[in-house]
Amino acid sequence: MKILVVSNNYPSLEYPTRGVFVYNLIQQFCKLGHEVTVISPKNIMASRRKKVESYGEENCTVYRPKFISASARKIGPLYTYMITNWGQVKAVQRTVRKHNLEFDFVYAHFMMNGIIAVNALKKYNKPVFCAIGESNLLGFTKWYPKDYFKKSSHGIHGYIAVSNKLKDQLVVFGISPDRIYMKPNAVDLTKFYKRNKEEMRQKYNLPTDLKLVAFVGRFMQHKGPLRVLEAVKNLANVGVLFMGSGPQDPEGDSVIFKGSVPSYQIPELLSASDLFVLPTQKEGSCNAIAEALACGLPVVSSDIPEVRDQCTPSFSILVDPLDVEGLEKAIDTILSNEERRIEMSSNALEYSKNFEIGERASSILNFIKGRIEA
Repeated sequence: MKILVVSNNYPSLEYPTRGVFVYNLIQQFCKLGHEVTVISPKNIMASRRKKVESYGEENCTVYRPKFISASARKIGPLYTYMITNWGQVKAVQRTVRKHNLEFDFVYAHFMMNGIIAVNALKKYNKPVFCAIGESNLLGFTKWYPKDYFKKSSHGIHGYIAVSNKLKDQLVVFGISPDRIYMKPNAVDLTKFYKRNKEEMRQKYNLPTDLKLVAFVGRFMQHKGPLRVLEAVKNLANVGVLFMGSGPQDPEGDSVIFKGSVPSYQIPELLSASDLFVLPTQKEGSCNAIAEALACGLPVVSSDIPEVRDQCTPSFSILVDPLDVEGLEKAIDTILSNEERRIEMSSNALEYSKNFEIGERASSILNFIKGRIEA
């Protein structure tokens, strides 16, 4: 099949970690023999960043049309996001016309991209499918006029939700359950697997005499990088690898590594670590946890429904994400008991087999095919 992907959340040389989970799934569509084109609108106002050499192997044709973002500020009863939305609608339309793109259906990742796709491509009369992985699906609906959102969301032919919580929220929007397929996020086990720890530490010039904690995610308050830093400051011989970027800036003697890295380096840095920690306050279905499990890391994360769906006590300790003292205790409990840590690592590796991305890609495409033929 010819698949057109619409996602403004897709890696680039400037932002190699952005939308890596989208990228990984789309590459699987290609490996299954489908012809995939990606349209990833690029905000012309975004700050320029130094480019990396590669964000990974690319099997799709990718177009990055520019648009002007007006953010999502509230002015009176309205939000400026509709200007942003319309800019991306036009960017998608220009790209399809300019390159005479042919496609059998559209796959959009996140509701906002589904809405963009529906309104940009309605004249082509092709079904639009939308993956829902937002941590707060209800929160951003206020950005749209009510009738516009309702009409656009009901114009989507089918939904892929990463959790039952999100599926239930779609039903609240009036989406029929038979149009929703629930499938948690997954990981490419040919890329994310356990490497030799000593070799990875040597490769990245990391200390060999410390226990290393890994954090992967946006440096934002709800993800909790500063809470991780606070939790380890009193622990002896413990350092942290912070993989990501964002408005918060973790700094201190415990910071061993900090910054964005291309997706292919993440499993190597995870393998150099002893423990994965993510005190997140909200998630859809956490890719970073699935990736950490595939690299054999025990997990300390949040006692919230989304994370409980992914983790078992055999390899994880879940705590209140705002309880720094509880976070410190959980980290110390695992790092100070080598025998337990090794057992949890083994359990994590075994459980990671439940999150194989090739199977996920096939099942999503089977759902789409069934909806098209229905």
